[in-house]
Parts: sequence; C-alpha cells; structure tokens
Amino acid sequence: MKGKKLKSGEIENALNQFLKDEQHLVLGFKKGEGGVGHQIFKGSLDHYSLVNPLFGANAALYLRRLFSKGLKVMLMLRPCEIRAYVELHKLTQVEREDIIAVSIDCFGTVSSKEKKDDVPAEADKLTGYFQDKDSMRWACSVCRERRGVVGDAGVRIDKSGNYWMVPYTEKGEDLVSGMEGEFEEVPAEMLIPESAKTDKFQIDMETFNKDFEKCIMCMNCRDMCPVCYCIDCVFNGDEYLPKGDALLNKVFRTGSTQMPRGKDLFHLIRMYHVSQTCVGCGACEEACPQGIPLTKYFKGVSERLQGVFSYMSGRSFDEPIPYVTFLEDELKDAMD
Repeated sequence: MKGKKLKSGEIENALNQFLKDEQHLVLGFKKGEGGVGHQIFKGSLDHYSLVNPLFGANAALYLRRLFSKGLKVMLMLRPCEIRAYVELHKLTQVEREDIIAVSIDCFGTVSSKEKKDDVPAEADKLTGYFQDKDSMRWACSVCRERRGVVGDAGVRIDKSGNYWMVPYTEKGEDLVSGMEGEFEEVPAEMLIPESAKTDKFQIDMETFNKDFEKCIMCMNCRDMCPVCYCIDCVFNGDEYLPKGDALLNKVFRTGSTQMPRGKDLFHLIRMYHVSQTCVGCGACEEACPQGIPLTKYFKGVSERLQGVFSYMSGRSFDEPIPYVTFLEDELKDAMD
C-alpha cells in the first residue's frame, strides 16, 4: 500500500487550505483548558489536535445534523467514529457525496467520567501511557479496529514516529495528492498493530438481570448511540413506556409491576436493533449514569452476530449490511 510521509505541520496546512472555502467545514478535535474535545472548525484551525485521548461521545452522532446543500465536511476522527459514519451512510442517514472521512490511528481513550490530569494529548506520549490496558476504557482495550484503515483515507503512524497519509478511495486519492511529497510504500509495521481477536463475551441471564437492575430507563444509551438513528422510537409510545392512564390500565390488566417498567425489554430490543451496525465504541456505557457495563453486552451480541455473516461494521463502504441482503445458503457453514 502506498501513501505519503508527512512533514511536520502538513496535516494542519492541508486542513487550513480546505477551510479557505466558505462552504467547507472540518469536524475534528480541539485542545482546550478542560482537555481535548470535538470541534467543528470553520475558516481556519484553532488549537487543533490530531488525537483525542478523552472519550465523551462518538462524533458520528453529530453528522446526522449536518445537512446543507453545497456544504463539504472533512472528518478527522477516530476509527470507531468513521466506522459509525460508514454505517450511517449505508442506512441512508448521511450523504457520502460531500463528506471526506479520514480515520486516525487511535491509541485508546479514557472515560470523560474518570478524567485524569496526567493523560497526555500528544501522540508520542500516549503510546507509553496506554501500555497498561487498564489505563484505557474497556471498550478501547477490546476494540476490533484502532488502526486508521477505514474511510476515504487514514493517518497512520509508523514505529519511528513518522506520520503517513494513506488513501483508500478516489476521494482519498484526491486529498493525498494535494499534499507535499511523493507516494511511497508504507511500512508494514505500524505503531498501532492489528487488533487481536477478542472472546465472545458470553454472559448468563442471571448476570444480565443483576447488571440491569440499576437501569432507570433514562434512555441515554439510545440517545448517544451513533447508529441508533430512528426518529420515531417504539419506546416513546405508550405500548412500551406507558404513562398516566395507559400505565394504570396495564397495571389493572396485568397486576403488580416493577418500576421503571420494561427495562429488560428495552435493552434486549436495542441489542437486536443495532446488533449488525454496532461499532463497539462504548458511547452507550459512557452515557449511562448508573455505571451499567453496557459495552460488554452490546459489543458481545453484535460481534457474535456479525461473525456469523463474516461482517464487520464500518469496514467498507461497499460491504452491505447483512440484514438488508439475501444470499441463498449464506448460513450453511456458519458456526456459533
């Protein structure tokens, strides 16, 4: 695979050149007094950061709100965020035509709920910081793809600390061609290696019930999930979340009921709903005020199901989501 070795400041120069157009935006990371966070840049970069070791939300969540004729957006985000964008495109929630998606090698992240002052914001220091897997969020420690190998292009870092911009699509080719330097073979070994295969996260129902006892049905997990996109959610209706007279009618029909009602059903239906598009980013768990380990359930179910179809969410624009396709005998050799 070929790409360009980047000189210092080349990425910022390219992004500032892109932002000279009034109708161009960059969605990436900005350094602030409280750490690094998401930022939509217009006009020019300001305190731009290539990497973000603090996870608060998956930026694909914001893409569903960025619609305007003629607007072009460049994404400079983590692989899990680019993968979520790819899935949203397949689900016809985001137009790909005016978006250039660049995934950046990810060292891992810490939770925004457990913010630590000693977390570095520089790529060369993050390698050492995250050598201890316990330092990062569990979702990152078992991530399927932390390499910048998805989207239109990727920012890869080799073992010598050199940055490479590698194109994957025609749009990526156009982007990289406009940068200084010549195309050359990208080193085989990179700082972020290919992820090892994780286990199946098997959990029995007794453990499930114990973990979800704390659920207060705030639905933050649904609202912050980047691929849970339905505008009219079934759980906003009286059938699944009855209120007032509807609740009283159900109580009189069925007898005593635990409150909040229907939380097990809510989570099981959501697991089914996002199982083939879940990217395992852990945004659901990050949003939970009760500290429920949601990632191990949602990631476990999704990876088992995606494995049956030899599918990986967000891996490719051209790989269709299994539940919208039909292949005769496609499960003939599937093993669980």
